[in-house]
Amino acid sequence: MKIRVGVVGAGIYGSVLVSAYYSAHKRGEIDFVAVADVKQDAIDKIKNKFGIKGYLDYNEMFDKEKLDAVAIATPDYLHEDCVVEAAKRRIHILVEKPLSTDIEAGKRMIKAAKDNNVMLYVDFHKRFDPAHVQLKQAIQEGKLGQIEYGYVCMEDKILVPTEWFKTWANNSSPGWFLGVHFYDLIYWLLGEKPNKVYATSHKIKLASMGIDTYDSLEAKFEFPSGATVSVDASWILPNSFASIVNQQIRLVGTKGLQEVDSQDRGIVAAYESDNTNEVINPYGQLLCDDPVAGQTPVGYTIESMLYFLRLVNMMKQHNISIQDLKTEYPTGDQALVSTIMCQKAHESALKGKVIEIEY
Repeated sequence: MKIRVGVVGAGIYGSVLVSAYYSAHKRGEIDFVAVADVKQDAIDKIKNKFGIKGYLDYNEMFDKEKLDAVAIATPDYLHEDCVVEAAKRRIHILVEKPLSTDIEAGKRMIKAAKDNNVMLYVDFHKRFDPAHVQLKQAIQEGKLGQIEYGYVCMEDKILVPTEWFKTWANNSSPGWFLGVHFYDLIYWLLGEKPNKVYATSHKIKLASMGIDTYDSLEAKFEFPSGATVSVDASWILPNSFASIVNQQIRLVGTKGLQEVDSQDRGIVAAYESDNTNEVINPYGQLLCDDPVAGQTPVGYTIESMLYFLRLVNMMKQHNISIQDLKTEYPTGDQALVSTIMCQKAHESALKGKVIEIEY
């Protein structure tokens, strides 16, 4: 029997989940049965395009649809209640990163999942980027030696906080929305948790536009091994920038170095029709023709979403528990590390001093 799947949140990223899961539904891999969102027009749009049932209340969807799994794509600071309610009904959960913007809320979510023996999978799709997988393999094989230092940047166009998420940007930051991707990634790559952070921040451009959040957050993490990694996150690049996001990671060790430039490994394009140029990353997400599902989103961002479904399918079809799974995935416990890293980086920026990190 196929697993029954729902989605909570049909906004910009929730619509990507809906598209990916509808394609899986058409291929016969799952039963994608319903979507919940607080906006009627979002539900109507999904229903008209995909024929999927919609709910204004996710609790009603949970109670009526007998879901095996749910993907939650609500705003960052609104994850807790939905995760806990799903866990109470023993529904396996994918939640978009970050797990939470509050450490104690994150702990409550983890406890709810463990108490009800359900999977809490956090969608850190940077772990699925083939370039990052190769980088982790190189580190594990000792090709870089002992990591000494590194640098990461992730930057978005200013349209992200001012247009895409203008209703809740005040409740987020470039650290929570962007930096947390790479806080998790460096924790995953290095295999250790940082014990110190020193951060600085800027609050100029967005504040002048009436949006009370940081323009940028620059955090330097120190690890027990002695490695240091600096992570710069911002979301004020001009809208004329060639791609929606600019991102790189560079790690240097005693035996070598490796860089992943997600900005320049893609496709550079210029179009006479609209007098623009852009950089396209075809590895993250693009549409391909599927013989059954038709136009289907593929790429490492989609692979992370689908991997969750495969794990839940495996548990249901083979009657095995979470503890029996012989694989790694971004768990709630692992995701709490990046939540703590991000909260401590904000604390350091606010206080202007080095902050010790405890877990």
